[in-house]
Amino acid sequence: MVQDPFLSDPVLANAAGYPYDITEHSFTFVAGEAAPFDAALTQGRRPVIGYGSNQSPLRLRQKYGSEHAPIPVQRAWLADHDVVFSAHFSSYGSLPAALRHVPGTRVAVAVNWLSDIELAVMHPTEVDNYHFARLVGLELELDDGRVLDEAFAYLSFRGHVGDGERPYALREIAAENRTLPELGQLEALTLMRDRIAPGTDVHDFVLAHIRDAGVRRERVSRLENAALPVAHAPHDVLDT
Repeated sequence: MVQDPFLSDPVLANAAGYPYDITEHSFTFVAGEAAPFDAALTQGRRPVIGYGSNQSPLRLRQKYGSEHAPIPVQRAWLADHDVVFSAHFSSYGSLPAALRHVPGTRVAVAVNWLSDIELAVMHPTEVDNYHFARLVGLELELDDGRVLDEAFAYLSFRGHVGDGERPYALREIAAENRTLPELGQLEALTLMRDRIAPGTDVHDFVLAHIRDAGVRRERVSRLENAALPVAHAPHDVLDT
């Protein structure tokens, strides 16, 4: 029996596994692992919306390692938004997430309560494709019942991947009243193969932009040129 490389090859599995192990409950990220949530730790920290892999303990571990201060990660629902695909490929092969203003849709997100030190670690992992911004006029309902009207997020400036005038939502991210068509990560990678390099084996297609930064830049340029414009709630872009 021939194994699927997206299951057997760790590099390809990492690409196709995005957005990884999103939990259904709040947690405190401690020593590289998810521990019980401690609301007291949120004091003095900024609420940064994690809507793609930044909700995942696995991805946080890749960014922060195991030697870090405890980071509270709190489940929430964000009104009038959905999570779609940004028009770029990550260095690890995935087609990553982007936050999009979509009136009437409510999407499941996490709030990463970050200190300035933790933001300094997060910024370099995001700034090639996202602006760090303060969003205002939100309805961000935390799982403890509090509602925030302001929070921070990394907003894609590459554009959003779609078909016609509608971007594709990430199937892996839960949403209520979703009106956009959905794709899973592997479906999205396959569709990008069809658009950029039809006839190429999808495994080889993904490995090419993982292994070769020049190939990745060329493909990102093609995605960006064909992308739908971003749509964001009122926000201020902040210095990073």
